[in-house]
Amino acid sequence: MSSCLANLAALHGLQDDFELHPPDLLLFYNLTQVREADCRAFTHRAAQGDTELLANLPDQRAALQRVALACLGGPRLRLSASDLLLLGVLVCDMDASSIVAADPRVLQNLQRCRRLTAPQQAALNTLLASGETTLGPPGSWNLEGLQALGPLATYISSSLWMQVQQVGCSGVGGCPAGCGQGEGRPAGLPPATPLGTGVPSPSLPQGFHPWGGRGNQGPLPAPRQGMESVCPLCQAVGLDFFGSTVATYRAGRLSQQDARRFVTGFLKAKAESVSSRPKRGTATGRPCLRGDITAATLRDDLFLVRYDCVQLESCLGSRVLEANLDPLLQHPLPAECQRVVKAKLARVYPRGVPEEQLPLIASLVYLYSRSEIGQWNVTSRDTVVALLASDVALENQTEAVLQKYLDHNGTLTGALLVAIGGSRLCWMSARQIQAIRPSEFRLAGALDISSCPQSRKDVLYAKAREAFGSTRTTAAYYRFMRPYLGGAPVEELRHLVQANVSMDIDTFTNLNPRVLQSLSVGNVTTLLGQNVGDLQKARSHPTISSWLRSLNRSALGELGLDSDPAGLSGPGRSTTVTPNTAPRGPYPAPTSGLPRHSAPASGSPPAHLGYLPLSVALPSGLLWLLYWGTPGLSQDCSWDTRTMASEDGAAPAPRAGKRGRVAGVHHVRRSRGPQGWSPPTSSSQDTELE
Repeated sequence: MSSCLANLAALHGLQDDFELHPPDLLLFYNLTQVREADCRAFTHRAAQGDTELLANLPDQRAALQRVALACLGGPRLRLSASDLLLLGVLVCDMDASSIVAADPRVLQNLQRCRRLTAPQQAALNTLLASGETTLGPPGSWNLEGLQALGPLATYISSSLWMQVQQVGCSGVGGCPAGCGQGEGRPAGLPPATPLGTGVPSPSLPQGFHPWGGRGNQGPLPAPRQGMESVCPLCQAVGLDFFGSTVATYRAGRLSQQDARRFVTGFLKAKAESVSSRPKRGTATGRPCLRGDITAATLRDDLFLVRYDCVQLESCLGSRVLEANLDPLLQHPLPAECQRVVKAKLARVYPRGVPEEQLPLIASLVYLYSRSEIGQWNVTSRDTVVALLASDVALENQTEAVLQKYLDHNGTLTGALLVAIGGSRLCWMSARQIQAIRPSEFRLAGALDISSCPQSRKDVLYAKAREAFGSTRTTAAYYRFMRPYLGGAPVEELRHLVQANVSMDIDTFTNLNPRVLQSLSVGNVTTLLGQNVGDLQKARSHPTISSWLRSLNRSALGELGLDSDPAGLSGPGRSTTVTPNTAPRGPYPAPTSGLPRHSAPASGSPPAHLGYLPLSVALPSGLLWLLYWGTPGLSQDCSWDTRTMASEDGAAPAPRAGKRGRVAGVHHVRRSRGPQGWSPPTSSSQDTELE
């Protein structure tokens, strides 16, 4: 939708009004039309947007980098604080060397990044280890400084945590003489945080929470039971931060991925720095050194610090596990500890985990084999949703869990498909997909299947054709089928070419690359319609680049793609700072058929106005007026070519969030194609309410 609105802005000469438009919209603008005099103002506003929206437009993302750096006036060996203020979130695409060389205030930019690549993580740790940031060297870090890092703290390496934990401490529970009281305290260290206060730094605003999110009000959690015996310095820098991070995770304000990354690095440092830690080996028969684990123990946010995976095996009894499975699994257990829990559950439940306990073990599902899942009873929709709505179940587990449910209930409802999300369709067997009733598939609507392998996309396309093939209008048919066109044959795409749908670039990049090879330049130009200019913004996308490689230079010239894309990035000069345009990891797919304001997945339907945030909808009122006023343009950025009822007279499929509209367009009669769908037909009736 943002790309569509940006194209409309360019079409109507509204790009000069960029200060009135939301930052996310500016990311999609034709950068060659940005005037040099507006370069800095444009870049500053665009850099407040979400660059993950450009997931399918890698060249546009790189071009934004070139334009932004050119606005700085020339090559930059080191980005200054004022440069970083201009670049904003665009720093998230910088390479590691640029981050290390930048002003230390680059940390403020990096806090806005959804994720850091491995080289960027290494650069962050190099910067933190240098001592040039506001935190100072690792030996002088304090609780408030770490909390101010926000999610960046989860990327701190174990080697840095070792430096922090070794200052003034011989290990958890041990302190040198006078630690925290002045004697033996390393010079230059800040006063130790008072034990048990949990009071945030006065420099932080009231209600500040390092991870953000809802419910981030009030002071940080007080140190947990047993912390009084810990050296104050260690507690302030290490344990208190660990406890507050785990508490944040258990409250649902930190992702499992971030929490486990932090815990793994922190505990690795602890294991390497505590010389008295038992050596790893077989856990069988190893004595419990820390004391039996109780319900109270599991409520302690420092549980994982006190009990490593070997001691978890030795000190956790079956009765405590059975009665306290939920609080145990609320901790971000390392993979080794998860395997310990799974093995203990097998001994407690030799015939399989009972259904009432299954929702609690969602984080462990990835460890179970098909045969082990075959021992479960999965009769409830809620059980399926709990097991599969998480991000850990893999292909075999998804198929096995759904099969156990199907064996008992016989069918998958549309509501259940929406609840588990389109990504789970990717890991269903072809037989399971074919068993979905067309009526239930229609109720599920448009699901995001962009992460599916091509074989599943093919099966899901056939199921979508079965569900939506009798839709009365071309516009409605295309709207429902769009997420599933990644499995469409060339005949279907040629029908859509004839229907003038103006396919959006996200859907286009989701098409089968082999099928796309069969389309001519004319086919693609007509298929994309007003969005054909987006090919320039996405020419490096694998699907598009493979198609472009099959064209000769004259065909590329016909598309306007015969020149170096680096020369089309807009005003300014080149710099020595290299953008990092390496592909990022996939995002968890939305678990609803409705669009979300997040990074667009290929084939996912654009948001209707009613679903857009006010920050996007309100400032773009003029564009929306143009959008709705453009003859033949439908809600989904496609041309609203219509057809009357199909020959079988089937009623339209259900549609959510629909807005009725009268369109005065003339229709051209087409013959029925081999796929059974009837493209637009002529009619003296040029109006129809959807």
